[in-house]
Amino acid sequence: MGQQFGKLLESGKDSDVSFEVNGEIFAAHKLVLAARSPVFRAQLFGPMKNQNTHCIKVEDMEAPVFKALLHVIYWDSLPDMQELTGLSSKWATTLMAQHLLAAADRYGLERLRLMCETSLCEDVAINTVATTLALAEQHHCFQLKAVCLKFVARPENLRAVMQTDGFEYLKESCPSVLTELLEYVARFTEHSDFLCKHRNELILDGSDVNGRRVKQRL
Repeated sequence: MGQQFGKLLESGKDSDVSFEVNGEIFAAHKLVLAARSPVFRAQLFGPMKNQNTHCIKVEDMEAPVFKALLHVIYWDSLPDMQELTGLSSKWATTLMAQHLLAAADRYGLERLRLMCETSLCEDVAINTVATTLALAEQHHCFQLKAVCLKFVARPENLRAVMQTDGFEYLKESCPSVLTELLEYVARFTEHSDFLCKHRNELILDGSDVNGRRVKQRL
């Protein structure tokens, strides 16, 4: 069924609504949108529906993001992010997933939100994790938030993440997350101290780092 709806989107046949996004026009079908999104349902058929439902202008969203949003609604799967952005890098995939996460929350698309959360959990990186963490906090993605906090709190990652533009955005938009981050850093520090202490005790006791007794040399 997904392929049938997808072909319908590609052909534009019998479309009865269009959206203008940054100067680009996207044709769609009211019933399909309303069936998939409670926000589109209210916008197209509710008592507060747009007066002009033939061409609706979408603000605060990039055209490739809206195109990807329609792809998910019709095909029920994420598009090829690199093909959509024209960039062959993981960074492009992460950036699109970040934008789609916000779009999913905006239009009440829970399945898309979960798909984006899964994708972002798998592609955590130094230069994008702080922005992803801020989005996770803003859109209540608890699993993604935990993954990001654990990644940032690692001693080998923390300093590098703090030097990114995303970290500045995190501090400004979600200052409360910094308190949670400090708690994660403290846990890592305590764990590392415990391991070092345990390791030293084993060595002094005549054992190796795995706890095995070592015969002392004469």
